[in-house]
Amino acid sequence: MGTLGIALALLAAGLGLGFFLGRRRGVSTVVPEVPMEAVFSVEAEESLRKRDAIFAKVFNLVPDTLTITRMADGRYIEVNHNWEALSGFTREEAIGHTSAELDIWAVLEQRTQLIGILQREGEVRDFDVTFKRKQGQQFYTKVSASTFESDGEKYLMLAVKDITAQRTAEQAIRDINQQLEERVRQRTLKLEQANAELAQALDNLHRAQDELVRSEKMAALGSLVAGVAHELNTPIGNSLTVATTLEHRLQAFEGQIKAGLRRSELDQCMADARFATEVLVRNLMRAGDLVRSFKQVAVDRASSQRRQFNLQDIVSEIVITLSPVISRSGCEVQADIASGLELDSYPGPLGQVLDNLINNAMTHAFVDGKRGRIEVHAHDINADEVQIEVRDNGVGIPADNLKRVFDPFFTTRLGQGGSGLGLHIVHNIVTEVLGGQVDVSSQPGAGTIFTLRVPLRAPASAQPA
Repeated sequence: MGTLGIALALLAAGLGLGFFLGRRRGVSTVVPEVPMEAVFSVEAEESLRKRDAIFAKVFNLVPDTLTITRMADGRYIEVNHNWEALSGFTREEAIGHTSAELDIWAVLEQRTQLIGILQREGEVRDFDVTFKRKQGQQFYTKVSASTFESDGEKYLMLAVKDITAQRTAEQAIRDINQQLEERVRQRTLKLEQANAELAQALDNLHRAQDELVRSEKMAALGSLVAGVAHELNTPIGNSLTVATTLEHRLQAFEGQIKAGLRRSELDQCMADARFATEVLVRNLMRAGDLVRSFKQVAVDRASSQRRQFNLQDIVSEIVITLSPVISRSGCEVQADIASGLELDSYPGPLGQVLDNLINNAMTHAFVDGKRGRIEVHAHDINADEVQIEVRDNGVGIPADNLKRVFDPFFTTRLGQGGSGLGLHIVHNIVTEVLGGQVDVSSQPGAGTIFTLRVPLRAPASAQPA
């Protein structure tokens, strides 16, 4: 039961308005005079006094501000103790005056609305009203109102609850929320801008990476071209020397014929020609093998076409084309490839993987001019897969670096011949093109093993890089 309900209940219980209407205060009562014989007995008067005292005590103890006005003229007939603290007017300044005289309604339309609700519904519950204090400051309240009658007179009781602190807190919360929303909006804009910049930077990085990968591929192919050209110089140069020598020998032989040829000179000429022919054939076959191997590797690298091939042939061609680089490094490359391994896959990308792994071993496994051994092993592990291992007996890879060897741009020899993309390209080709997987294991000082597991038949969804 609210404050207003308590006060009205006390009135209904028979605690009359004597306290408010001036009984025992020397003020004329609104109760009409009665004949002397009807005067209350001493006991009845005492009882009435006690009831009035109870109502007065309750009226002044309730937490809200209570006011009672006479409906006929709108004048206050009583206010409780909370009135002065709330309005700034003393009780004496309020009694006998109207709210209009005290000018306490900040918004007159609210008084009109409240009276209208009272006339329609008989009571008002928690109606928002803005009042003015005596000093002119506005404050916010919730007002409940109800009318009642006493001794034929109609009265209005108001219960006023000050909610200024609540409204101030609510406004502060709204301001804080608005500030937070603005801060969130600003941060969202900054995050969107940062995300856009990051996306642009990532796109630029991908482009740079793709360009570097292409450059790495071209550099590898260029290295092969330079190596093969250097290697061809030896057999071709030997062949040219032998051919020139044979030409001179034939010219001398012609002179001997004109001067009279002896049997011993004919035998010597035939022996020289036979030897020269053997040297020419051997060197030209060597040059032919180099050109044929390089041509196949170059075609595979350039086209990356899928075809059927023998793994042993591909490894042999790679070793032949890398032989100039291998010779200069002082390393030894041995291949042990099981016969009969036929793949339906991409020989160009697979060759580049082996090329990168062998070059990686020559660059990183053997430092300070040390020589070593690189082995390439391959065998089938089931009806559908082949396992290829590239081993070296070099310095090995530290444990901290082992999990990062396939990361792009990770290298321990930046600026010393390492770009950090070779093993990243290996990983991408094996997983995305060949449809397999690649792992690495190593112990410092005990060498490194790269293990490839690739299907004999590449997945149909795989596309060459």
